Amino acid sequence: MISHRHLSILELVPKAPSSISTQLLQQKLLEQSFDISTRMLQRDLQSLYDQGCFGLEKDMRSKPYGWSINALWRSGNAKVMSIEVAEHYLLLEQLLPQSVPSDVKQSVHIKAEQALKRVNGHLPEWLLTLPKPSLKVNVDTQLVAQIEHSIKHKRAVSAELYRVLYDEAHWLKFAELSFYNLVEQGGVLMAQFMVGSLHNKCYQMPVYRIRNVHILQKTRREPSAEQLKSLRSAINKGMSQEAIELVIKVPTHSAINQEFIELGELIDKQKVDDKNVLVTYQTIDTEQLSDELFKCAHWLEVIKPEKLRQRIVSKLKAATANYL
Repeated sequence: MISHRHLSILELVPKAPSSISTQLLQQKLLEQSFDISTRMLQRDLQSLYDQGCFGLEKDMRSKPYGWSINALWRSGNAKVMSIEVAEHYLLLEQLLPQSVPSDVKQSVHIKAEQALKRVNGHLPEWLLTLPKPSLKVNVDTQLVAQIEHSIKHKRAVSAELYRVLYDEAHWLKFAELSFYNLVEQGGVLMAQFMVGSLHNKCYQMPVYRIRNVHILQKTRREPSAEQLKSLRSAINKGMSQEAIELVIKVPTHSAINQEFIELGELIDKQKVDDKNVLVTYQTIDTEQLSDELFKCAHWLEVIKPEKLRQRIVSKLKAATANYL
């Protein structure tokens, strides 16, 4: 258990790139009524550093060593993450709905990674036994009723759709939509529709990404067999049914290794070294899976299957080409 003296030491250590020497830290501790020897302070710092769960960094380029807290570990003048806060972040990441924006997910994921280090990779028993929620998204019942009404009475509607364009999220206004079906996929209610009078294609989108639906006094267009075929083709493109055995290399303290993030049915884990593990899933090869793996490519490596690995490599090369 970390002592009050250790917490005081960590709170006096500045955020990187600033640093503090052992001598100056000893003086500041004395001002807080902690009269400890230089040798004891050095032992305390080394012990906290070796534990690797406080963001403490040691600059060994010159003596005396400079000590700092990793910039990602502490925002502003915030104190070191407590056990209680760490457990809250771990729980938040596990319960986070799939519908939240990607930047929010990434922010929570970074904090959860820090929290996992704060508890030395040992999750509390109550968190381990907590049932993982199925993907269910609450939707506005009035909104669903409006869509059902437009389908039943073959009316066109105006609405706003949540779209991500160039990695930025926007609510876009569409003057005319023609809803023709509501389906449930994986616990998410999906709306199928046609857009306006100039777009001759069918689309599908989760209902929670639709708002401000207004019934228009005109009859909606009926999709043709060709348009429905186009929709099914688009849906199936992202939902290929080919089963694969996915092998990835991830950091030991990652959310994936701790089973907060699942990429399929977990069938095996193998330790590679002190920092990495190989995780094997039985899963389905989809474009969605490729996109998720690509987003994590800076810390996650696809080992097998080779064709999926090459798909990620191709995406990375294309991304790199933009910055050459």
